[in-house]
Amino acid sequence: MIYDIREYGAQPGAEALQTGAIQSALDACATAGGGTVLVPPGLFCSGSLRLGSHTTLQLENGATLRGPGSMDGYVRYPFAWSLYDSTTPLLYAVDAQDIRICGAGRIDCNGRAFANRSKLCYGELDALPAELHADIHYSMPGRNERPNRLLFFHSCEHVELCGVTLADAPTWTAVFHNSSYLRIRDLRVENDLRIPNSDGIHCCGCRDVVVSGCFFTCGDDCIALTSISDPALQTENVLISDCIFRSASSALRFGFEAGKVRNVQVRNCIVRDSNRGIAISADRGGLVANIAVDGVTMDTRIYAGPWWGKGEPMVISAANGGVIRGVSLRNAVMRAENSIVVASDGAGVVEDIELRDLRLELSYGARRPYFGGRIDLAPHPSLPAPEATRHIPWLWTHGLDAPPLVRDVSVRRAAGEKHLFATDSV
Repeated sequence: MIYDIREYGAQPGAEALQTGAIQSALDACATAGGGTVLVPPGLFCSGSLRLGSHTTLQLENGATLRGPGSMDGYVRYPFAWSLYDSTTPLLYAVDAQDIRICGAGRIDCNGRAFANRSKLCYGELDALPAELHADIHYSMPGRNERPNRLLFFHSCEHVELCGVTLADAPTWTAVFHNSSYLRIRDLRVENDLRIPNSDGIHCCGCRDVVVSGCFFTCGDDCIALTSISDPALQTENVLISDCIFRSASSALRFGFEAGKVRNVQVRNCIVRDSNRGIAISADRGGLVANIAVDGVTMDTRIYAGPWWGKGEPMVISAANGGVIRGVSLRNAVMRAENSIVVASDGAGVVEDIELRDLRLELSYGARRPYFGGRIDLAPHPSLPAPEATRHIPWLWTHGLDAPPLVRDVSVRRAAGEKHLFATDSV
């Protein structure tokens, strides 16, 4: 059955929030045992909306669902972790199953309303040439003073996001916690590269996930797999394929703090104009295991400002008892302004790392004199760069019991590059 939100009083183009009318349509659908809630062409402004089981929210071509430009209108759902006092979503579902958000429409998270575009965050620098300002992120309110987890699914099963565009998130865009059987396909995430923390998809303690055919532009990680909300959980059995990423942080992040991630495959993806390609991290008993990346093309460069990452294609870093094992990067063509990094602080374990069939082109970059003087292991502490900032090894390792297995790697300078590079590893 179709539940058109206009039949429940929702008015397109109205400045007033249409939360009550749209929620009435969603509630009627859930009470009837399921169906399709239709958002027709037009702009509909709304606060937080809760989806029930067996519900499809379909946004037709030309339809836009826009969140409020202030914290008014958002529900403070009592789900918290160390960085957030609560969750303030635009769309959310709890203990539900069989949910679809689909169509050719748009969900506008209204992040621009929370950004102070007149104030830039330079990090440790007092000044920077004007031509490099375009990378620096805007000043933003604290995490609890802007909406977070704009699409939030807590303990849900069989969730699908398909076809829609998710745009302009002020923090994490779509978050799945303790959920399973997730399918995310043909999705567009169009966030502002200068809004920090605007992750695309974040899976926390989730199982059986497929992400395919998606396009991401994010001012933070495009896809993050962690158990950051509950270290007792584990994210596992994930396939990411045929996607295109652009990120001011990492295109892909696997593991964070004490989180546990295992059994992940990445195939046939493109990372373009990003600050870091792939970040793999374990800390305080965290575990990342069995990660296979095959058939990727990467183009990474240093972004100006206090972003995590400094133009690396891949960073693998374990600290404080964290364990990373069984990681392979194969059949990759990469252009980068920094090394592949594999490191341990001595208390972390990094083992069984394979780098095979790689083609890497290195360049110096206009931002290196300002931001390239260290090996960036964020979220772990940085280390001094080898030979100051001029000589870049293609592979930089630190604190390992055994080096990565390396087979068939070709490294060269970019055309016209005048700076010298080490063609071996350090």
